[in-house]
Amino acid sequence: MATNFPCKNCGAPMVYDVNAGQMICDHCGNHCSVEEMDTGQGREAGEYKVYRCSSCGAEIVADEQTSATVCGFCGTPNLVEDRLLGEWKPSLVLPFEIDKSKAQELFRAWVKKGIFTPRALKKRSALEKVSGIYVPFWIYDMDVNIQMRARATNVRSVKTGDWITTYTDHYDIFRNLDMSFNRIPVDASEKMDDDTMDRLEPFRYEEMREFRMPYLAGFCSERYDYDEKEMAARAEDKIRKNAIQEARSTIGGYSHVDVLDSRFWCQMNREEYALLPVWLLTYRYRGKAHTLAMNGQTGKIVGTIPQDKRRLGVWFGGMTAAIFVMYLSQLL
Repeated sequence: MATNFPCKNCGAPMVYDVNAGQMICDHCGNHCSVEEMDTGQGREAGEYKVYRCSSCGAEIVADEQTSATVCGFCGTPNLVEDRLLGEWKPSLVLPFEIDKSKAQELFRAWVKKGIFTPRALKKRSALEKVSGIYVPFWIYDMDVNIQMRARATNVRSVKTGDWITTYTDHYDIFRNLDMSFNRIPVDASEKMDDDTMDRLEPFRYEEMREFRMPYLAGFCSERYDYDEKEMAARAEDKIRKNAIQEARSTIGGYSHVDVLDSRFWCQMNREEYALLPVWLLTYRYRGKAHTLAMNGQTGKIVGTIPQDKRRLGVWFGGMTAAIFVMYLSQLL
């Protein structure tokens, strides 16, 4: 686990229980709210710690009392050496709503859909490697202006007696739209694949809460690699694509439309540092690493499953043989 919050009754570590929405002690059953656990423990902004995994290089957030932990990305034991400075403290956190057992159940059902999924991945032992990780994101609010020029045509035909006359009407179209985009997420982790994180959306951002360290109890959390200025360009690119689609959707009722050009301006209004919940299942097949990711709030799964080439070959060979037998029977 990434943090350690001792129970006030027995001293055993308490964890954030997804289903109860509280801190729970598995040893004595004591429970309390996140706010109660986060009060009076002397954890100021500059007292958090961060360590760098000696194997894969991931930076993992840890509480000041943690001296050793296991990397949630590669499973390597590591020692905590550095402090997490106040500037790295998130503003918001979106707590996990899916616990580990439910995540394993969803992963198991998902991988079973593949006809040629390797049997090793379907085993319970493979699913035990599921790790819950809070991934660092920058959340942006922007105002946008987009101007679009397009050329459209309408084609109509009129029949007069034996004659059919075709008319083509041409139109010059201009759009000037002001839009506001709120809570556009961009992952700020170098270890996480950008496309995978984008495909995990959407999250229910209205359920984000003020960051408190106890939410991390029982989970790992990576510190961001890129600050809000470095990620602003990627946020603008995401918003630009959405704005262009929105502007294009206002041009309808024509036989054909060609967009000639579009111009985009944006004004950054706010950016916030947030931690979003992701379950990761990392496994190796034939010497190659594969990762499945799950939205820890909605259960949406993203990733690819390798195909067992031996099983695929057997199936293909069986189908070929069956077709050949049917062909011979028709000849005879």
